[in-house]
Amino acid sequence: MSLATGSKIAAAILLAGAMALPIASAELQLPRDGWTSWQVRAVEAAPAWCCYSGWKSGKVMRQTCQLDGDKGGFSISDDETSTDTVKVYARLKSGKVDSLQVYAASCPVEAQTAINDLGDVAADDSARWLITRVGENGDDAAVGRPIAEGALAALAMHRGELSGKALANFARGDTRAETRKWSVFWLSLVRGAEGAAVTSSVMFSDPEADVRRHAAFALSQSKSPRAAPDLIRLGNNDKDGEVRAQAWFWLAQTGAADAERAIIAALRKDGDDNVREQAIFALSQLPDERATSALIAAAEDQSLSREQRKRAVFWLSQSESSSAQAYLERVLARTTVN
Repeated sequence: MSLATGSKIAAAILLAGAMALPIASAELQLPRDGWTSWQVRAVEAAPAWCCYSGWKSGKVMRQTCQLDGDKGGFSISDDETSTDTVKVYARLKSGKVDSLQVYAASCPVEAQTAINDLGDVAADDSARWLITRVGENGDDAAVGRPIAEGALAALAMHRGELSGKALANFARGDTRAETRKWSVFWLSLVRGAEGAAVTSSVMFSDPEADVRRHAAFALSQSKSPRAAPDLIRLGNNDKDGEVRAQAWFWLAQTGAADAERAIIAALRKDGDDNVREQAIFALSQLPDERATSALIAAAEDQSLSREQRKRAVFWLSQSESSSAQAYLERVLARTTVN
């Protein structure tokens, strides 16, 4: 056997070991019917998920979560509070999970029936139970989303290597596109640099353009410093025009310092008309006066086509910026004189 062949076999063995997850464990003992809860350690800097009714005096107002469904006012805050522990709530009917939710342990909840509390559970034991739920079909009867998505959200909040590896495996290798999309979203939103790295790898390698587009969105929602440079790379190199266009849109949404330069460069060189049009729209999504300045620069850039410059003027006309309105008045004045 050659050295090269031996290296390939060793690499395959290592990869198989990395992908393997120790699923076997003492199964959580849940009753066949009703609500059960348990508490686990949360991933570092886990957001303190709860239900909120709105804002008062600049602060988000927490309200009690109605586990059985409160279609009129359910929401999750994106404020900066974090939690060290989370609670998983599962409702079973005839032995099948029909609702799965996770909140900060401090979040007040109510249910129409008694909640069987298992107390503290090892994060890995809970994660193994959740991994099995990701493979189940059906929608959550209380909150409306798929049970599998709720399981992935809960898994993202669990501390430990097992939950992180499971999410990465779902994101990179699950046969269901929706599962890969949900996985990268929760990875980016909850699991910091580790999650952003996995999302970025999916963004560049997934065979489906729809998943790559979703990964671009997910990465833009992370706080990782890699988000902007990776989105620029995607916008310059992806084979699908819509993916490139979405990369520029989400790059603008990040407000990265070099966003204007990268988007305008794409506007000049990309051969896809739709990408160029979407790139101009992306400029309008930059923060505040940066959007106005970038659109004015595009409108004045003689190297761009007449149609592209007109689109820049159109988006300026949609702006409430005083400098945008002043520029449009100057353009009208020049047109009147000519």
